[in-house]
Amino acid sequence: MNTKYPLLWSALSLALGVVLYDTFPSFFMRYPWAFPLAAGCFLLLSFLFRGKKGLLLMVVFLCILTAGMGRMFLADRYYEQQSSWAAGSEGRWIGIVKEAPSVNRDGDAYARYYTELESITYSDGVEKSLSGTAFVYDTHPEKLYGTGDSISVTGKMTAVRIYKNPGKIDLEGRYRSCRLMGRIYPQEPEKIHFLGESGEYRAGRLADEIKGKVESWFKPYMDPLRLHILMTLLFGGNYNEIPEYIMTSFSSTGIIHILSVSGSHVALLFGFLYFLGKWLHLPKKLVVGGSIVLVLFYALLSGLVPPVIRAAVMGILSVGGVFLEREKTSLNLLGAAVAGMLLWDPFYLYDVSFQLSVGASAGILLFYRPLMGELSRISFLPRWVKEGVALSTAAQVLTIPVMLYDFHTFPLYFIPANLFVTPFLEWVIIAGLVAAVVAPVCLPLSGGILHGADYLLWAGLHLNLHLSSWPGAQVQTGGLTMVQILLYYVTVGICYFKKAIFSVPKRMYGALLLWGSLLGLTFFFYITRPEWVVYCPDLGPDQGAVLVTGEHKILYYKGGSIPSHTSDWEWKSILGYEGIFDADILILNLEDVKEPLPLTLPVPVREIWVTGGRAQEKTPRLLQGFEGTIRALSKSRLRLGRLSFVTNGSSWLLSEGDRGVYLSGRRGMEKTSFPAHTLWIASGRKNGAGIREEEMDRVKAEAVVYGGSRLSSSFEDVDLFEFKNYQAANVYREGMQTASFRHKWELENTSWL
Repeated sequence: MNTKYPLLWSALSLALGVVLYDTFPSFFMRYPWAFPLAAGCFLLLSFLFRGKKGLLLMVVFLCILTAGMGRMFLADRYYEQQSSWAAGSEGRWIGIVKEAPSVNRDGDAYARYYTELESITYSDGVEKSLSGTAFVYDTHPEKLYGTGDSISVTGKMTAVRIYKNPGKIDLEGRYRSCRLMGRIYPQEPEKIHFLGESGEYRAGRLADEIKGKVESWFKPYMDPLRLHILMTLLFGGNYNEIPEYIMTSFSSTGIIHILSVSGSHVALLFGFLYFLGKWLHLPKKLVVGGSIVLVLFYALLSGLVPPVIRAAVMGILSVGGVFLEREKTSLNLLGAAVAGMLLWDPFYLYDVSFQLSVGASAGILLFYRPLMGELSRISFLPRWVKEGVALSTAAQVLTIPVMLYDFHTFPLYFIPANLFVTPFLEWVIIAGLVAAVVAPVCLPLSGGILHGADYLLWAGLHLNLHLSSWPGAQVQTGGLTMVQILLYYVTVGICYFKKAIFSVPKRMYGALLLWGSLLGLTFFFYITRPEWVVYCPDLGPDQGAVLVTGEHKILYYKGGSIPSHTSDWEWKSILGYEGIFDADILILNLEDVKEPLPLTLPVPVREIWVTGGRAQEKTPRLLQGFEGTIRALSKSRLRLGRLSFVTNGSSWLLSEGDRGVYLSGRRGMEKTSFPAHTLWIASGRKNGAGIREEEMDRVKAEAVVYGGSRLSSSFEDVDLFEFKNYQAANVYREGMQTASFRHKWELENTSWL
């Protein structure tokens, strides 16, 4: 532990404590002596190997670690105090809008209100007080309500459904942070009723009013589409107002972070104010003090969400470092910002914007100068190019595993985008802020500035769209396993600390041993990968499975009776995370589908095989632009290489030799012989009928995965399987399952390795 950076190490220790408690709370509750025992062992080893100094450092580390665990314990208890019993209740709800609504006007229009609930009145007149929040939806938004408005709505609250799949943004931590209990949709023909201003959330209401006024000033001078983008660049939010193709282009070039208020915005604002103050020959104290006040006001206007708070805190601490002429303490300042935010709300640790923001900031502080040193050897490159390349690359070094885990792609052209597109957008941000300040005094001057900003924004958007259309703009990589993530960070650490490590033999041997062990594990897991793997993600009311053999990739999707956009998103996410970017066959089971599914083609496939309905009627979006073969099948036998397919128009059996996968539908396969090693992917039957013991005895599955149903029969089926000593798992209850075949079928809950 480097004692030159105490605040940075404190933040890391605090974060580790949060993760330890949140990952193993039941373990610590069951074995309360485990932590003191482990702490005692660490203290003893520290004293034996590092003496009194090592003992002191370990005591401090354990104290901060305990503080992190304690803070997470308090946050957990606070979350449990909400009125979770209200989920599933029906009545008249009263609450206060906490922030400006999220509005979607494309397709299924709606307005979503993040609401602090106060009470519920049941149909019999009984009223109960509530503690917690909910998303209240208005599916026919005619009038929008603002922050601090008191509203009422009659309807039923449905609990928030967290799909338990790896490789995506962690929404559970975000929902726990805001104490979200569920979603409320008004009963038709009921609407949301306005009860008056509550007087709460005055700061947020004032910020919304100021932003609304600024937008009204800007509106006559800008293209409507680019006005929405400018407001997003300035204050974040408004993402539903931006076309999907523009959002996709920003994601493809790796600069989507500029659409949310982050450290780059605060740094840009500080830099502009610093040079403005210098040009006006203002005293340094006045410039610094004024900058801090303006940054706080800007953060308030942007909404005090985690990335904005982090950016504002880090920016103010950085200004303090400059004012005290101690810029070298930047890492400690970052540590102070992170520690302060985690103490305020430990759930920030699970916010992906917080992770990327802190990772990028730390990467710049650690790797910018070393990279500039390496690039300085290239004499023909201009300095501004070297600085741009070094800054862009340094910001990516520590965030690559996070991006690959959550998004499964890597933006190949992030350096050109940061060199040539970002400057246009930064000048647009500066022009927008100046225009907002000038507008109350001289609106025509503000309009002239906005005309210039409109042209700059047009140029930046078109340049970014051009870059994103280049071949290979996004490299599809899949997610990293835990061993691969550790190997990556150990490699980065060895490269950064190579002088300190290789100058001491013990450190060198220890580092090489650790690195070699992780590399060996990665290679071992690769060469011992199973012959067949089946991924069974949690798709809510729908059911999916992916069979990967040495030669083929087969997708299976069984639609539920309730159309679900979320199921489609989860399906695409898990395929990207597992590195499935193409497939031979997509098997569609549409026998339970009543309304058209919002399902889209997740990856390129050669053929689509359909049972239980017409794909043109029940999955119209899926077939848009599809040029492959579509087969509508009833009772059939087919082959793909050595892989055999049998269906009765409802269920499927995929087999090769002595192994197979049974995909059961409404009707079982009563006259089919099953392989000796069978994996059973089960689902709900017609009219909620359960699985019979006769069918279990006939299939003799080695493992069973149940998904796609919340019916009580589904839980009863799993209990029956477990009673008969089957390996069985319910995806709805336990999350995504991975089944692997080497000599027999085995179930895994996750794919960490």
